[in-house]
Amino acid sequence: MRIGILTKNFSKLNHITRKLKNAEFNLVHLKKIPELDHEIDVIVSDEAIEKCLTPHVIPGNLEILELKIRCAYYQKNQLIVGIDPGGICGLVAAANNHLLFQREFDNINSMTNLIVSINDEIGIKHIKIGLGSPPVRNLIVNSLENYRDKLQFIDERRSGSGSHIEAAIRIASRTPQLNEPKRYRPKSGEIAWIQKESRRLSKGLFTIDKETASRILLGQVTMESAVKEYTEKLIKNSQ
Repeated sequence: MRIGILTKNFSKLNHITRKLKNAEFNLVHLKKIPELDHEIDVIVSDEAIEKCLTPHVIPGNLEILELKIRCAYYQKNQLIVGIDPGGICGLVAAANNHLLFQREFDNINSMTNLIVSINDEIGIKHIKIGLGSPPVRNLIVNSLENYRDKLQFIDERRSGSGSHIEAAIRIASRTPQLNEPKRYRPKSGEIAWIQKESRRLSKGLFTIDKETASRILLGQVTMESAVKEYTEKLIKNSQ
């Protein structure tokens, strides 16, 4: 795919070039709009281009620029996002069973921010979430509170093994079987794991109580804020 980058800002040019280091893209720095519309497949420009037959995009969040380019090239919008929840979350974006983007995340906030960018810059029809790993799934659902009307849930637990991305692809391609799973209630083993994590993060200084661990699993408080609060209490009590 031939990508023309139309910008006079060399700093932006360098940022874009680094983000698009992909064998799929043949990058060309443009000084003007090509006279022939078949010279370049997609133009990346600083601003909207009037009377231009070549598909073009304006970069926003550079993390999804490659997705914007593919959407412009294949004329796709209103995407389906598939998420495989877990310690490492797999995420894909597709349209009409055409895979356009894939990424793995170990941070739910980073994944949520990317989903927000996809919706704002391109458009999302549905966000399909697998039913695996209930604690992580619950945190993802809470982080996407503003997109409740787009959420769908897919039972993929018996669909075989594979990578996080492969699981996310299966989730994105399946018909939802229910609107929302049963209300999640933290299990004793999950609470114990959160408490163990708090000991690790505090280097053995303290263990958060079960109620706080349960609130973390329910998405009512973050692990970071809970550890910070306990640390501040420990410092105060030692003075």
